[in-house]
Amino acid sequence: MPISRSVLGINARNYLYIRKYNRRKWKLVADDKLDTKKRLLDEGVPTPGLLAEFQTLQSARDFDWKSLPSSFVLKPAHGYGGRGIVVVNKWDGQVGMTSNGEVTQLELESEVFGAIDGAHSLKNLPDSAFIEDCIQPHSFFKKYTHKGIPDIRVIVCNGIPVMAMARIPTVSSSGKANLHLGAVGVGIDMRTGITTFGVVNGHLVKSIPDKKLKVRGIKIPDWEKILLTAVKAQKVSRLGFVGIDIVLDQERGPLVLEINARPGLSIQIANQESLRTRLERVEELKSESAEKAVELARQLFAVSSLEAVDTNEKILGVIEKVTIISDTARKTVRAKIDTGAYRTSIDVDLVDELELDTHHKLVHVKSGSGRQKRRTVRLRLRLKGKEIKTIATYTERSHLQFPIIIGRRDLKDFLVDPNKVPEGMKVR
Repeated sequence: MPISRSVLGINARNYLYIRKYNRRKWKLVADDKLDTKKRLLDEGVPTPGLLAEFQTLQSARDFDWKSLPSSFVLKPAHGYGGRGIVVVNKWDGQVGMTSNGEVTQLELESEVFGAIDGAHSLKNLPDSAFIEDCIQPHSFFKKYTHKGIPDIRVIVCNGIPVMAMARIPTVSSSGKANLHLGAVGVGIDMRTGITTFGVVNGHLVKSIPDKKLKVRGIKIPDWEKILLTAVKAQKVSRLGFVGIDIVLDQERGPLVLEINARPGLSIQIANQESLRTRLERVEELKSESAEKAVELARQLFAVSSLEAVDTNEKILGVIEKVTIISDTARKTVRAKIDTGAYRTSIDVDLVDELELDTHHKLVHVKSGSGRQKRRTVRLRLRLKGKEIKTIATYTERSHLQFPIIIGRRDLKDFLVDPNKVPEGMKVR
C-alpha cells in the first residue's frame, strides 16, 4: 500500500505542527530528560524512577555509589541518539558490568564528569546527568529481539494519539532501538495494537532481521495502557505535537522513556500512511479525558484488514502455565483453561502461600456438587504475556489435578483449542 501523496515532510512538519503547537519554552523542557522525568513523576505518569542527579562535579564526588541497586542506568540530561547512556548490572557498590565489560566507581564518576562538561550534548554545552532504575524487559518481546529493549513511539497531537510504531533492536543496531543504527520499525494499528508493516534503513521488510519472524500480525501487550500513558505524558509536556517513547516493563507495564518535541517521520513508512492526513483529522477535535482520546484514536485510525495475530500468543490449550503475582511473591503453576466455568477459581493453599488479598465478598457458583457460596480473592496473573486482574473464588483444591482454573470471564482476547494438550498429559 503506497503512502498518500499528502505525506508529511520535514519542512511541512516544522511549519505546520511544531511551530504551531510547540512553544520554545516547552521544547526546551522536553529536550532535558532530567526535567522531563521530574515532571512525569510529579504528575504520576509511569516512568523509570530517579535514583540520583548530578548538576556539578562535586555532586558526583560526594555521591554514595554504594547506595545504588544492583542494576541502574546513567544518562546525560541532554544526550541524543543514545550517546552517553551507560547500563550497569551486577553492581556491588564499587564494580559492575556493562555491555563493554567491567566498570568501576571511578569510571562512572568520569562518565558523569564528561556528561556535565557537555560531551554528549548538542554543541557540547554544559549539561547535567542522572541515574534511573533499570527496566525489566517484558518477556513478550524476548523472541523478537537479539538483545536490548524494544520501545514504542506514539505520535500525539491535540491530545489524541494518531500514529504508532514499535522499534525493535537487531544485531545491526547492536541491541539499540534506534532506526538510524539498523533497528526495525514496525507500524501498529491504533485500534487493535496489531503490527502492520516493517521498515529497516528506509526499506520495507516482511520479517525481523536475523529472526525470520513476520513483522505483521503481532499483538502488542497492554495496548490501551500504552495509548493512555502516551496521552497523559503529552499533557504533562505541554506540547501539542509530540512523540512519546514508551517501554514495556515486565512488572510495571508501560513506562515513558522520553518525550520528543521534534518526532521523526520514519513512522509514516512503517505504517504506510500519511501522518499529515491523520493530523488534519484531529486538529479541530476535543476530548474530555485521556480515555475518550484513546477511544477516538482507535475509531479514527483502525486498519481495515490485518493478518491473523501471532497464534502462539493468541491460542490457548486446555492446560497453560500462569504466573500468579502478589505484593510479596509470585509463583508459576499449571492451570486448566475451563470455558465451562464462568469465574476463575484458585486453591486456598495458594492464597495463603502468596498472601493474596482476600476480597471477603461471597459469590454464588455452580459446581459438580451443586450451587455454592464461595469466598473471593483479588487476583493478578500473567497468561501468555497478558496481565489479567480479576476477582476469583478460592476453595480447597488440593485433591484436584490443577491448583487453579481460568474461567471464561478472564479469557477475553484469547481463543481456546480443546485439542491442544501437552504431550503425555491427560486432563481428568
